[in-house]
Order: sequence, then C-alpha cells, then structure tokens
Amino acid sequence: MMKKALTLLAVLCIAMTATACVYRSNQQYYERAQLYLGSGDAEYAAELFAQLGEYGDSAEYALYAAGIAALEAGDLTLARTNLESIDPFKSSSRYLTYIAALEAELADELETALALYEQLGTFRNAHEAADELRTAIPEAAMREGRALMSKGEYAAARELFLSLDGYGQSAALAANCTSALNRAAYTAADKLCEAGDHLAAMQAFLALGDVLDAPDRAQRCRDALYEDLTQQAEAATLETAGAIIAACETLGDEESAQLAAALTARYGVNMDVLAAADGQPYVMLGQYPTGESGIESALLWQVIAVSGPEVTLLCTSVIDASPIATPTDLTLPQEAQSAVTGVTLPSAADLTSLTDLHSPATPYAVAQGVATEDGSALYWLRDSLENGMHPVATGSGLSIPQDGVTPGVRPVITLSLEEYTFTAGDGTMENPFR
Repeated sequence: MMKKALTLLAVLCIAMTATACVYRSNQQYYERAQLYLGSGDAEYAAELFAQLGEYGDSAEYALYAAGIAALEAGDLTLARTNLESIDPFKSSSRYLTYIAALEAELADELETALALYEQLGTFRNAHEAADELRTAIPEAAMREGRALMSKGEYAAARELFLSLDGYGQSAALAANCTSALNRAAYTAADKLCEAGDHLAAMQAFLALGDVLDAPDRAQRCRDALYEDLTQQAEAATLETAGAIIAACETLGDEESAQLAAALTARYGVNMDVLAAADGQPYVMLGQYPTGESGIESALLWQVIAVSGPEVTLLCTSVIDASPIATPTDLTLPQEAQSAVTGVTLPSAADLTSLTDLHSPATPYAVAQGVATEDGSALYWLRDSLENGMHPVATGSGLSIPQDGVTPGVRPVITLSLEEYTFTAGDGTMENPFR
C-alpha cells in the first residue's frame, strides 16, 4: 500500500513539473515576442505571438504586431485591416491615424495629411513628416500657381499666391498676375469703348482704379455717354425713356440728374400707368354732366387693356341714357384730344377682363331715365346681333333690352400715352392717375 502511494505522489510531481514547464515556456515565448516587438522586429514578433494562441492577450498582440509589420512593409490596406480589428488595443488608434495620414499624402491631399500628422505629435516621427509637409505644401502651391499662369488663368493663380502669405516668390508672382489681369481688363474696356458701349466701358475703366490712364479714359467715356443720352432724350419715347433715365442715374452727376428729372416729369407717371396696367388702375380724364342738374365734373376710368403705349379705358359709371346704342361726346382737355382715339361703347370682349359687370349710374344718367336692374344700370354694348339689335350688360350678364327700357351709355376710349401725359396719382380709386 505504501508502495502505491509513493508511486502516485511521483506521478503528481511529474505532472506539476510539466505544467510549470509549459507555463514557463509560454511566458518565455511571450516575453521574447515582446522583446522582438520592442526592438522593431514586428514580423517575427507576430509569429511568436501567433504560436502562443489564446495565451493572455497574445491573439491581440499577434494582430497588433502583424499590422505594424504590414505598415513597415508598405501594405497599408493589410495594416489597417489588422489594426481596426483590435482597436483600441495598445496604440492601434494612433497607428490608424498614421495610416490615414500616409494615405492622404499618397493621394496628394497634403493639407489633410499635415493635420493628421500634427495630431500624432512625435509618434513614429510624425512631427518630422509634418515639418516636411509644411515645406512641401507651399512648394506644391507655387507649382500649381505657375501652371495656372501658363494657361492664362491669372485670377485663380493670384488667389493661390496670395494665400501663401508671402512665401518665397509668391508676393511677386501675385503682383505679376495682377498686372496681367489689369492689362486684360484695360484691353476689354478699350474694346467696349470702340464698340460704342460707353456705359460699360466707363464702368470697366473705373473698376481699374489708377491703372495706366484708366481715370482719364473713364471721364472721356462719361462725356461721350452723356452726349449720347442727351441725343436719346431728345428722341425719347415712352418705351425708351426708362432705360435712358436708368443710364442717367448710373452717371450720378448733376447734369445727368437734371436730364433724368426732365424725362421723369414727361414720362414717369405714364410709365407707372403701364407698369400697373395688369392691375387695372384708375385714371381721371375728361368731363361730362354728372350731377342731376347737369353740372360737369371729371370722369373716372379703369384701364382694361394695354397695347404698346396705348391703353383702353372703361368709364366706371354709366353717364347718360340713350334709346339707341350710340356713344356720347365728352369734354376732353386740349392736350388729350389728339391722344384719344374716339369714344365708343364697350364690347363683350372688353368686359371679359372684369370680375364684376355692375356699374352705377351718375345722378345725371338717372335723371335722363336710365334703367337699372339689381342695383346696376343697364348699358349698351357695341356688338351687333344678326337681327341688328345690340345687347346690353347688366350686373348679372348680357341680355336684350325690353321694350320701354332705356339703357345707358358707359363709354370706352383708347388713349395714347405717347401723346398725353399723366403727372400725378398712384392708380388707386382714391388717388387715380390724372
């Protein structure tokens, strides 16, 4: 029995000795792998760590060392793959930043690479790479700027040189670009002047400042432009007056302002009439008996159509009664008589632009017996039916007048704004053009 116990004890001692030996062997391999990794032989260290399997953090170290070895061999893709799989183990995050910096540098994204290197400080001598890029970046910009100059792209080249804050010859090259741009601008301004576009030429010369004789050329263009505008003003029409006024305002001197003021006095309100035409503004023109006693007063009209400088005006009231469809004579101011193309009755087409056919009758028209329906006076249209009869308009639409009913007269006129000048008003019913 004693002999068996001694045998079992011997077996246990041998087993414990073997386990201790394995442990000491793994630990020795582990320390040896660390030593090789620390001395810079990452490839061999990776092999040693791989042999250790799951011993401690050997698996992570195996990938870590393999990533560093791949980085040293220039295989950035493999290095990134290994290090990303264990990040943030040890310095894997900083190695990944370093790899990103290398990739940016290889892609010629030097500013990005520099920023990444600067984040790393002295890691793997990143500060030295950063110092090299601080020189390489402006040199690359200088080469790019010169290339742009060779292609005639002086504006882009100048911006690039100016961004270098005086590095090397950048300031001198920027000045050369400025001179080239000024010469080109001067030539372009000169061509505008030769083509007779004095306004654009003047503005171009003014933009050049004191370059060459640009101020003198700008003044000569201004004088020529004013002479042109004076001639244009003498032959101005309602259609051309706006552009002439705008050009006078561009010159910005007293002579031009006076010329613009004269044109505005002649055409300004008429231009407002045309500009407001789509909104059917109101105008006041001519006279007719409106009071019950027959006293004349001014008539209010609404613009219902425009064609070039001519506007079609529809009176806002029925001003008289008539047993037949015929217009009536108005009292027009002397200056408007040649500007008005007749006085007529509205057509059905004239009324299509109205949202409401209702029309009040003046006290004079009521006294003359004009018929009303639903609070609106009936008024003749100039349209003629096949039987020769004329329809009338009511507040609810168009109809044929009944026997014994006397419709009214709601006149329509066409006015030439080239021949008649409105001088006041804003086109509202309370403040009509007049």
